[in-house]
Amino acid sequence: MARNIGKRAKQAEKPPVKEKFIVQETIDSQVIPKFTPSNENQHIAVRMLRAGKSVVVLRGSAGVGKSLIAAWWAAAQLKEKKTEKIWLLRPAVSTGKSIGLLKGTEEEKLMPYFIQTITHLENFMGSGFLSYCLEKKKIEMKAVEYLRGYSFEDCIVIVEESQNFTREDMEMVLTRLGKNATIILTGDEKQHDLRGVSGLEQTVQLIENTLADEPEYMKDEDLDAIENKFGVVTFTPDDVMRSGLTRAFVKMYYNTK
Repeated sequence: MARNIGKRAKQAEKPPVKEKFIVQETIDSQVIPKFTPSNENQHIAVRMLRAGKSVVVLRGSAGVGKSLIAAWWAAAQLKEKKTEKIWLLRPAVSTGKSIGLLKGTEEEKLMPYFIQTITHLENFMGSGFLSYCLEKKKIEMKAVEYLRGYSFEDCIVIVEESQNFTREDMEMVLTRLGKNATIILTGDEKQHDLRGVSGLEQTVQLIENTLADEPEYMKDEDLDAIENKFGVVTFTPDDVMRSGLTRAFVKMYYNTK
């Protein structure tokens, strides 16, 4: 047993390349994933999550690590037993059709849309623990069209592609927030498929206006709750970490019509 522990300690000192985001740390025989931010905006996102923000919006172009950060935080909280469940949410509509029209169970319909998030979770959790969590419904996928009546408690909620949520979808998601729950929204308003303005963009603007205007219908404690528990990180094309060429493409498309 001692030899095995020593071996694991050596592996922790020099993790393999494919696990470059993981620093192994053992708590109650569980390997706890750690993430090293690559730029200032990633540092800000990590600080917000560690500070206990209840809702964190990670918005910006592809390749900046939005889904990676969300998956790391959810995996770490689940493995440290600080949360009971991970919810994966996405918009109800993709390419103009409800997932209800697709064949298979809800999970089978949604799995292709969560491949990137699932891959990140697997890197941080390991394939065995990930399979266990999926089987035991400790990780569960849901489309917003089936969300009514749910309450999020003791969980981490990762909301992917939130730029494709309408204002009504955003209201439904945010008003599900219960005790000991965190909602992480990822999205890029420049890539939404909706007619008109993205619900994510509308919601962020609404919150900014509410804090600035302090309308009479909001009490001081309401404004304090939003100011203390809601956070937004806006990534820029310079934050792209996928590759140098991807960063160049993102800058090119973001700065031209």
